[in-house]
Amino acid sequence: MQFTLLNIRRRQILQEIKSLGLYLFLIIVIIIYIIIISYKQFEKGQNSIFIIVALTLICLSLQVTRKDKTFIYKHADQPHLQIFSEYLALTFPIAITSIFTSAWYCYPLLLLSLFLIPYLSFTVRKVTAFKNITSVIPASNFEWISGFRKIYPVFIGFYLLALATCKVRVLPLLILWFITVIILSFYSEGEPIEILRESGKVPKLLLFNKLILNYKCLVILYTPILLLNSLFNPDFIIINVLFIIIQISLITFAIFLKYSSYVPNKSQKGNSILISVIAFTGALPYFLPIPLILSVIYYFKAKSNLNHYLND
Repeated sequence: MQFTLLNIRRRQILQEIKSLGLYLFLIIVIIIYIIIISYKQFEKGQNSIFIIVALTLICLSLQVTRKDKTFIYKHADQPHLQIFSEYLALTFPIAITSIFTSAWYCYPLLLLSLFLIPYLSFTVRKVTAFKNITSVIPASNFEWISGFRKIYPVFIGFYLLALATCKVRVLPLLILWFITVIILSFYSEGEPIEILRESGKVPKLLLFNKLILNYKCLVILYTPILLLNSLFNPDFIIINVLFIIIQISLITFAIFLKYSSYVPNKSQKGNSILISVIAFTGALPYFLPIPLILSVIYYFKAKSNLNHYLND
């Protein structure tokens, strides 16, 4: 069997590496840091299952939101194994460290979860739902509007689940983090150049306004659940504040990454690997510096790239 998907991902990674330049060394250091922290968590045993659940949810989010499922299941050789191998390669550097600890059993559990995920081959039917959604979400936040309309059953289902579990200390935060992972997939396609230029702003102001808009939407969406969780669990107030900061940092990185490789009307599937790795860092507070550091790096790349389209 030819691992077509892995070969495609390999070429995408190599292309991204070429564009990183001197930043490649910093990316390597960050990846090593993630692996070391993950190993220490497996060694302690306290967050072992949490890490495996986080990795599984990331792959589940990719499976639900990916746009190439129909093509893969129709034309790829052994599509389930192809997709499984893709998720296996994505999680391998982090999860394999559990083998060398007392939490070795976590890796077989992850393998079983990843093997089952490709059997979720359904695709949410595209319909124009929530036609009046702009009364809730500003029209300028077209990523959220488009993404929500495509996947609203999953989105609403998990949001209600988080709301219903507010009395539980950690569970609603895990569910909200999973929703963040879904939101990150909204930034996977470049808008038409007309929409980009509509604001008439220079790159710096365009990025700043987009950040503020997305921050507002995220805070408004998560505040009711975080307030209820803090009410039922007063000792979690600081953790909840830290949680929203981490989610904001993930959104910041996703926006800067999108515009660092922005091309009008072009899908950015190649960014999904990096997004998935950084999304994992949002599950544990130990990794907070990582999306912040990468946001700074990709801010300058995004600003430079947008200059080609906004300063003609």
